[in-house]
Amino acid sequence: MKKENLLATILMTVACMFFAAGCQNDAVADDGTNIRDYSKVDTGSDDSGSGGGGTGWALCKKSGYDIFDVQVWGDGAGTFDFANKEGYSTFTILTKGGGWVGGGLIASDTSKTFDFSKVAKMTFEIRGTINPKALCIGVQNNGGASAKIYPSKTALTSSASITELKKDEWKTVTFDVSGAKSDTIINAFMIIAAADWGGSFAENDYFDIRNLDWLDSEGNSVTLTLK
Repeated sequence: MKKENLLATILMTVACMFFAAGCQNDAVADDGTNIRDYSKVDTGSDDSGSGGGGTGWALCKKSGYDIFDVQVWGDGAGTFDFANKEGYSTFTILTKGGGWVGGGLIASDTSKTFDFSKVAKMTFEIRGTINPKALCIGVQNNGGASAKIYPSKTALTSSASITELKKDEWKTVTFDVSGAKSDTIINAFMIIAAADWGGSFAENDYFDIRNLDWLDSEGNSVTLTLK
């Protein structure tokens, strides 16, 4: 796992015009200059390996990835904490800011993007206390005029039919993210919590993720790389 301060500018597309009636009025696009320092992410174990082995990223099925860093968006957003546990990772809301929180897994080398050319699906298991109606999980492109989330901002409740999360029950989610194949992807596991998407959320709400993986059209695991 890379443990570097993110100093480069990264275009993060969370403007209200992008989400159409989603996210608060002050959720303007984050140009990457207000990135919070996750250079001391708690791994709970060693960081060895690349694409397999090791236990650096406990949320991933292949925990030894060394191409990720965690970003917490700024510019009016709240904050979350990321921590690796035994066999899973936890995202905990610390502050709500202007009523929304965002971020996710970005490239540790900020001059590069993720290669999704062989990816058709993203799968993971989730549990926790946050209201899924307030939570978006997906894959994000590089924004601008063609800003997109794959598969969509409401996929957790619509595509995956997750109406409730419980702290002691894992639910399996699989998303069709094949649309990202030909796109420029800067966030391989994007999360947004927003108070005006149909469900509220609160400080100390959390969700756990495990067995996060990206699959090809045949259902085989794809090891993400940078390009």
